[in-house]
Amino acid sequence: VLPGADAHQSVALAERLRVELVSRPLPLRQGTLAVTASFGVVVAGPDGETLEHALARADAAMYRAKSEGRNRVMLGAV
Repeated sequence: VLPGADAHQSVALAERLRVELVSRPLPLRQGTLAVTASFGVVVAGPDGETLEHALARADAAMYRAKSEGRNRVMLGAV
């Protein structure tokens, strides 16, 4: 949740987080574990949208990111 952030700022932050995770594999005894992440980003509507509805839209965007190849950021529909 990013109060005051617009869609562009939110997507940019999610992308920075995604890149940071990818660039830091986790060291294990047997080697390293690559980490990736898929993010769903939405901007809550000004019409008093409930938190549950906004989270459902973000969840749908995240699953779309996963179905389109994983390790990406997707902006959800309004």
